[in-house]
Amino acid sequence: MKHSLISIFLLFAIFSGVAPTPECPRGFRLLSGNKCMRVFTNKLKHHEAETDCKYLGGTLVTSKNAAQNRDIANLAASVGANTVWIGEYCFATGNNSNTCYHDDNSGVVTYNQFAPGNPNVQGNGGCVYMQVSGPSAGKWISAPCEVVGMPFICEVPITNPDTYCLHNYNGYCYMASHEMNLANPVNTTYDKAQSICRANNANLVSFHSKPELDWVKSIYRNTGVQQIFAGAKAFLPDTFEWADGSNWDFDYTNPLSTSTGNCLVMDLSSRPDNGMWSETNCQNINYFVCKKLIPVATVATTAAGPEEPEEMEENNEQKRSVNPKFKKPQTKTELLDFSNCNSTIVMSPGTITSFGYPNTKAPAAYCIWNIAALGPYKVGIYFTDFSTYANVRIYDEFGNLITQPNGNQRPFSVLGTTNFVQITHDSSYDSYYGYHGFEATVLPL
Repeated sequence: MKHSLISIFLLFAIFSGVAPTPECPRGFRLLSGNKCMRVFTNKLKHHEAETDCKYLGGTLVTSKNAAQNRDIANLAASVGANTVWIGEYCFATGNNSNTCYHDDNSGVVTYNQFAPGNPNVQGNGGCVYMQVSGPSAGKWISAPCEVVGMPFICEVPITNPDTYCLHNYNGYCYMASHEMNLANPVNTTYDKAQSICRANNANLVSFHSKPELDWVKSIYRNTGVQQIFAGAKAFLPDTFEWADGSNWDFDYTNPLSTSTGNCLVMDLSSRPDNGMWSETNCQNINYFVCKKLIPVATVATTAAGPEEPEEMEENNEQKRSVNPKFKKPQTKTELLDFSNCNSTIVMSPGTITSFGYPNTKAPAAYCIWNIAALGPYKVGIYFTDFSTYANVRIYDEFGNLITQPNGNQRPFSVLGTTNFVQITHDSSYDSYYGYHGFEATVLPL
């Protein structure tokens, strides 16, 4: 009778698709019903704390309702912390939370628990911490980002359980070629790498957010690997799609790259803006990462058996025919407001141009661009076209001049030291002396 009951239960699980409970990565706790949090007691400055969270595939914890705010405060209090960094960042001066953004790219802060007089960016700084103890427990306070060290809480996405997955993130298992038990070399051509991934019921890695890209980068810390294939291939010139058929909803292509090819490689060198993608010959040899969806209904999937590669390719073709998403070539526009001149804040990723660009007789204008990235990231400015008579002055968030290029320049980049950069330019004499202005891509680093 006992064996019969077990058999009935297994059959029920197989045909009903019983799903395992989503869980948090090791070391994290599921709180507020949908957040994986982990508190760290070492006292770090804000950017140091953000960097540690990025290595884990997340950001500093964000608070979006009263229940989450209580859980954050209670978690911090459980380790004796009096204050903790949280994942909100404010840009405007004065007591105005409308220019405060969540680190997780979910937009402007709507719910907040700022203490009276906060956020006070001009007086204190744009970073935000939570007071854990005392009468102001649970309140948010502005603070200088790189002066004060304090404990912090990281937040990462919920995932699905997989006992045999070494790198489990946001419902997917990531399998690096140098860690796989391969009979073939751990670095190979694009098509052979994709074949290896298919044999493991996976595809070459696709990317859909900056945290996911940072997570993959962390797999290769201290390995010496300089680059890997990204799981994209061109189906039209300079137009790519992901091998797994997913939407092209995130682009981190290097704006200054001059290489060509039908495949993409991701830079893992020691340069401060690594992680960007460049075109390459598909026959080149590179390391790679396979990305596999962790089934929600593990029992049912096991009973059905692994999906065949031919079926996966057919599904990809169907996705392309119904809703193709791909990298679109940038096009220039004659709209004057395309410049983002004198916008309040230009959030990266984005594009800025001199006023009137690319008109050969652009009108005279004095422009200021306030360029920002979310709290975890620094700002990178990539000038893809540059031709100005007057200096283009680039300042850091403290008003210090970083550089002031002018003239006709080849494409170049300027990397900010924090998540805010200001650019000024007076185009009054550009067209008079035969200069046509500039265009730049702005990226979070």
